[in-house]
Amino acid sequence: MPAWQVQGPTRGSARSWRDQYPELREQVERITAPRGRGIAWEGTEIWAWRDRPAHIAQLLAANVARWPEREAYVFHPGGQRLTWAQVGAQVQRAAAWLAHEHGLRQGDRLALLTLGCPEYVIAYLAAVSLGAIAVPVNLGLTADGLVAQIDKVQAKLVVVSAEVWAGKLAAVRERLPSVQALFMTGDAPAPGTLPFATLLREGAAPPPAVAIDEWDVCAISFTSGTTGVPKGTMAMHLNALGCARNIVVAARGLDEHDVNICMPPLYHNTAVYTDFMPALLTGGKCVVMSSFAPLEAIELVERERATWAVAAPIMLWMMMNHPDFARHDCRTLKKILFGGHAASETFINQLKASFDPVAMVNGGSVSESTALGFALPTEDAIRKITSCGLATAICDIAIFDDDGNEVSTPNVIGEVAYRGQQTNAGYWDEPGKTAEVFRKDGFVLSGDWARIDEEGYLWLLDRKKDMVVRGGQNVYCIEVENKLFLHPAVLRAAVVGVPDHLFSERLKAVLVLKPGMTLTPQQVREHCAALLAPYEVPEYVVFAQALPTNAAGKTLKPPLVDFWGDGVEGAAARLQAYAASLPEALLDRPQFKLGGEALTPRAALQAVQTGVAQGQRLLQAIEAGGLVALLKPDEARFKA
Repeated sequence: MPAWQVQGPTRGSARSWRDQYPELREQVERITAPRGRGIAWEGTEIWAWRDRPAHIAQLLAANVARWPEREAYVFHPGGQRLTWAQVGAQVQRAAAWLAHEHGLRQGDRLALLTLGCPEYVIAYLAAVSLGAIAVPVNLGLTADGLVAQIDKVQAKLVVVSAEVWAGKLAAVRERLPSVQALFMTGDAPAPGTLPFATLLREGAAPPPAVAIDEWDVCAISFTSGTTGVPKGTMAMHLNALGCARNIVVAARGLDEHDVNICMPPLYHNTAVYTDFMPALLTGGKCVVMSSFAPLEAIELVERERATWAVAAPIMLWMMMNHPDFARHDCRTLKKILFGGHAASETFINQLKASFDPVAMVNGGSVSESTALGFALPTEDAIRKITSCGLATAICDIAIFDDDGNEVSTPNVIGEVAYRGQQTNAGYWDEPGKTAEVFRKDGFVLSGDWARIDEEGYLWLLDRKKDMVVRGGQNVYCIEVENKLFLHPAVLRAAVVGVPDHLFSERLKAVLVLKPGMTLTPQQVREHCAALLAPYEVPEYVVFAQALPTNAAGKTLKPPLVDFWGDGVEGAAARLQAYAASLPEALLDRPQFKLGGEALTPRAALQAVQTGVAQGQRLLQAIEAGGLVALLKPDEARFKA
């Protein structure tokens, strides 16, 4: 019996923030999901924040009324600055034109294909204020990927940047029959598009009054699927605002005086629900980066006096280790939240030394649970260093066995699931897949193996799904393998994650070529680059005569993580083959850690070839624990 089929009562055995901090108990309540609204877990009782806003548009109106002259948004690198009054006026005008001239109605979908910019923010808020649904689309996708997602939700309108239009969308415009109009950002719209500025002109009748409910869908976010078009998970206003409040609590309080620096791209759930939305909830300023660059982030923190951020660990690592970091004053950044993979003690100590934060929280969830279902309290940052922490105050976390029974015994491994105000309604137009993941008791299955310890802390161990997390980006191996199979020389392909100190994991492709065919690693990477997002392109490429399989013929992937070629024997040969599998640019970047010392592959090869003591230690370490032992970051899932 599948785990998604409910067996017996479920309560969630993880400790929560409402247990850890008794004052939060008065701020939450039990509510019941209504029936007949398309919610997969209708009729279920969940935890939710008390005294919560009814919907996102209500928040915007309150901010405009309370702080009209206070700055709301700053955009980089464009330099545009908007007060709450300006945001309110532009959203009103855009909503009016979208409704009256372009027919955007409640429940219609508006797709966003831009980086962080004023047009993104105005379009998002205008759409949800009309009861329509915003659909941020990952700009790293190929043109085919963009078409698949826009077509999946039957988007009526699209907001697109000039770069995305020229580079991808223009060539496939005829494959988007549902799209009635495209609005281009900037000042020079291309043929076939309308200038977004036409939505900001005066003269329209007020936008229609729409009754919006907290259980209405406000956005659709696409997960990374293993086959076909990815699934679109439906976030309700209730979810977005619940996640935002989680961030405020985890950060030990945020208000209108706080300044957020939004470093992740706005098409990512992290940016929308843990940066953009909490800033809207509190009325504080949000500094939006169109794309992340460490020095620019450092300069923005200093110039705008940013006080809080939610970012991938790699972004913070790049900032702290930038050669110019010490020349800038970033001490205002006191509330730092991060996620994507477990932290190391080195990373935590560097955060302390660099920012002296008052809040330093590792948290996360799955897309189906919006963005924050668990968080590790600041005081546990070292004591529970590789734990994911506790359920948020509005979340229950449970472990299920393969038969759908809740596991209540500490440290027994099962599939982790989340239930609460942040749990999405289900997948867009996917009732079958919804039923496999969203249980009727309100828990949404994550696909992750995990355990809950004696103190009630959650520990994520591995993924049931065949997925690699590279620098906070989820990559499903089968998607990459499918593209590798499109190369005429490839007979078999397997993609795995190789541990990495910087990105947590890097992608590795192990290929069996057709008889008589030849390929170089660089040719493989070029093939993938034409079909996949940059973060999905394998960096390691290794060739084999055959792939290991089980009795059923399924590829056995664990042996491939530390496989560097047929007949490669001995530590020195493995090191040489490892270096040959990498792009030239990575040979001079630190990949190994030996006794706390970072080494580049080229330096490691030189040490071995010259026979110095360091080279001997390298060979001994490879012989003892394998080459991958030198690559593993200090994360629980990479420990034996």
